[in-house]
Amino acid sequence: MTSRRVAAWQLCLAAGTVLIGAYFVLVHAGRWPGVQVALYVSANATFAGAALATARRHPSMRVIMLLLAGSAAAGVTGDILFYFDALVHGEPPYPGVPDLFYLLAYPLMAVGMLLIIRRRTPGWDSASIIDAAIVAIGTGYLVFQFLIVPLVDFGDKLTSLVSVAYPVGDLMLIVVGARLMLGAGPRTAALRFFGGYLGLVLVADALYGYQTQTGTYQAGNFLDAFWMGAGYALAAGVLHPSVIKMVSTSNTATPDATPGRLAILAIAAITAPTSIVIQHYTGGEEHVVAAAAVCNLLFLLVMLRMAGLVQAQRHAAVTDGLTGLRSRRFFEQALGNQGERSVKNGVPVSVLLLDIDHFKSVNDTYGHNGGDRVLVEVTHRLRELVRPGDVVARYGGEEFAVLLPDTTTAQAGEIAERIRRGVGAAPIAVDESRLLTVTVSVGIAGMPAAGTTDELVLAADRALYAAKNAGRNRVARATETPSAAPVAA
Repeated sequence: MTSRRVAAWQLCLAAGTVLIGAYFVLVHAGRWPGVQVALYVSANATFAGAALATARRHPSMRVIMLLLAGSAAAGVTGDILFYFDALVHGEPPYPGVPDLFYLLAYPLMAVGMLLIIRRRTPGWDSASIIDAAIVAIGTGYLVFQFLIVPLVDFGDKLTSLVSVAYPVGDLMLIVVGARLMLGAGPRTAALRFFGGYLGLVLVADALYGYQTQTGTYQAGNFLDAFWMGAGYALAAGVLHPSVIKMVSTSNTATPDATPGRLAILAIAAITAPTSIVIQHYTGGEEHVVAAAAVCNLLFLLVMLRMAGLVQAQRHAAVTDGLTGLRSRRFFEQALGNQGERSVKNGVPVSVLLLDIDHFKSVNDTYGHNGGDRVLVEVTHRLRELVRPGDVVARYGGEEFAVLLPDTTTAQAGEIAERIRRGVGAAPIAVDESRLLTVTVSVGIAGMPAAGTTDELVLAADRALYAAKNAGRNRVARATETPSAAPVAA
């Protein structure tokens, strides 16, 4: 009987739970202050060590992990200096040297997450940027209203500046964190650990700010569990095997507008007006101008996001998801317009229907992944072989259609022959190690010879099947005998 090996990230979570429990036992007993400090800083120290280990294991993530390790090390340094002052001198001065290290942790963490975002979505992911802006502005207003504004009234300017710097640092993490969590890319376990870290830290920091303003904060209270838990969660995240996938480039241009995502955006959008209502009924100071500005900005962002969704839906309706070609629906609409123009003005229009020869055997032999590779590569070659202004569409499973405006059947025959030769000119990689020569059969029909667009498509379809019945890898015109392919030398 074999024993199952415990993964490093699992061990990290288990050890973190035990150490957090031991910390609170000592805090409650009031024993061994030095050990309490060691247990408290163990969370960020573990995270720093885990990030360094991951930097060594995955060189492609080295810069990211070093930045994250630097953030954790800054937090550890700040804690050690703070508690040393507390143990030796009693009440530590504020602001003091530890605050420099605490504040340094914010930009280091933010830059590390920005590099992750850049790796996941190197292009311009406008939908994710808008989503992140909505969440960041909605949450940022709450940070401004309840954490920053009360701190500006401090008498000492340095104290006020340092005090405001903390919620500003949290706001920085909110902006970057929202972009990371709401952006396109693999939703890995490591990414969820990052989300857990951000949630724990931001909630703890917000509660700490509230408690310090109300004079209810006490060292060693439940907030330490949040901060320590955040450190261990992020340590587990960078040790998780899926961490390398967290920086994989997204396969989708934009993330899906799932119900959960829309719910998050809706909650973020109503934060400002809701806070005004709460302040009105609780007798608090209402910052109407700031709330109005935030509401207007959020409204504009939501409208922009909706416009993007409508545009994406329209694009999806006329675009084939695998190949990126026009859909059959779009092709038929374009053909109808060209057909009306042909009847009205007497200009020619031609249609090509192409079918990949023996495509079923490709799927049967190499699987659907191999078949998809063939479809994508044939699409790429088709784009290069047609003329500007021609409409190329995926008409069926392995069938393509080309609409040729202002083109006679004789001219269409030259284009079809160019396509036939071009598709079969070089083999296609069906997997990482195997190449396959692929050919196509082509049927041609044109107007005004065909009376209507429906008759045009039927004529091209009959020509396609004539080419296939004659041996494939051929071009055939409607009502004509298919020409034989040239014999290879």
